[in-house]
Amino acid sequence: MTFKAFAVAVSLALMAGLACGSARAEPQVNATYAVYIKGFHVLNAKTSYKLQSWGYGGSTQIKPAGLISWFVTMDVTSHVQGQFIPDGNVQPVLFDSGGISRGKNRHVRLEFSNDTPKVVDLQPPETDREPIPADLLPHTVDTLSGMAHLLHSLATTGKCDGSQVIFDGLRLTQMVVHGPVMVDIPQGQDEAYSGQAMRCDFVGRQVAGFIKDSPNREKLAAPQPGAVWFRKIDGLGIVPVRIEFNHPKLGHVMVVMQHAVAP
Repeated sequence: MTFKAFAVAVSLALMAGLACGSARAEPQVNATYAVYIKGFHVLNAKTSYKLQSWGYGGSTQIKPAGLISWFVTMDVTSHVQGQFIPDGNVQPVLFDSGGISRGKNRHVRLEFSNDTPKVVDLQPPETDREPIPADLLPHTVDTLSGMAHLLHSLATTGKCDGSQVIFDGLRLTQMVVHGPVMVDIPQGQDEAYSGQAMRCDFVGRQVAGFIKDSPNREKLAAPQPGAVWFRKIDGLGIVPVRIEFNHPKLGHVMVVMQHAVAP
């Protein structure tokens, strides 16, 4: 999986908290995270989001950090807009992600109509991928809206149980989330917070959109477990403070909030 795909995975995890406020509008949350791969700090990520009673909007930005910034040019920004509907589901409006990755300007824009995404722009085209059958696209959502849907129940029901098929413009990924359980926040990476938090566990598995004849297909299709730790912060609601997940090629990834967020 490329760094762009990894950026999508990190964005998805960071926006896991998008729907975790109360039904009322919450203040805008602006947070920064350090991303570790195999113990090394390799990326910095920023996220900004705000809830309204009728919907959500937010963005993420990911850049290299430390020594890797000398060798890797990457600046990927993603935006999402969507609505909450009465049955607890989300209704995405648009997803837009673009920037510099692997030495090229890249962009994907999805617009949604009749519960189905349409790829409005994909640059550059990736013709080496297996096409995704059109009949698999209805009822899928973009990466950021997917986690908003799955974890919206954390605020409304106290649970984060759910499943969703995610479409990022190139791949389909099945996501399953369950929990939460009350646990201590792991320490060791200069975490901003300690003590008890709600942990929601998830499993992601790519189901379509594979590179043709890829030697890594079996690895990419394997279930990849992960978890998100949420802490209730006065004036802001429930905010993700730590994410861990397995990447099929890069191994164990940690996304850590190292600076406290202020209302």
